[in-house]
Amino acid sequence: MASGGARPGSGRKRQSPALKMTAAERAKVPVPIGAGEAMIPPMHLSSIARGLFNEIGDILVAQHRAEPQFVQVVALLAMRLEQIQRFQAVLEMMGDTCTSKTVRKVGGEQVVTEMIRARPEVAMLSDAMRQAQSLLGELMLSPSAAMKLATGKKDAPGEFDDF
Repeated sequence: MASGGARPGSGRKRQSPALKMTAAERAKVPVPIGAGEAMIPPMHLSSIARGLFNEIGDILVAQHRAEPQFVQVVALLAMRLEQIQRFQAVLEMMGDTCTSKTVRKVGGEQVVTEMIRARPEVAMLSDAMRQAQSLLGELMLSPSAAMKLATGKKDAPGEFDDF
């Protein structure tokens, strides 16, 4: 049996202290985003969604966080934002409610009842807004997420900081 202690050449190779960067130095280095300077929208997006995609991509590029794996999430967010615009336009033109008439026979007579209901676009708008808010949070583009990204979460100094 071998005696205790580290064996020569085992374990992870240590990095030279001269090559290590501080957190401030790492923040100054831009993150590479792949082959292009900006994110390229997928072909299936409409022209409105492509414009929204480019706006979101520009924000991510400015924050040095545009990466190829974000393309589909940004595309989904752009599609949802386009749907929000479309549903909002319909609701502004047609109103939030619609009426539906039903005819029933009661005691041999026809009775017409009229019900006022929310338009289907109201529920679709609500769902699209909920999903867009979730996607904004995943991309760290909401105000609360941006604050976490900018400052970082730091604990108050304590007595066990030396460990």
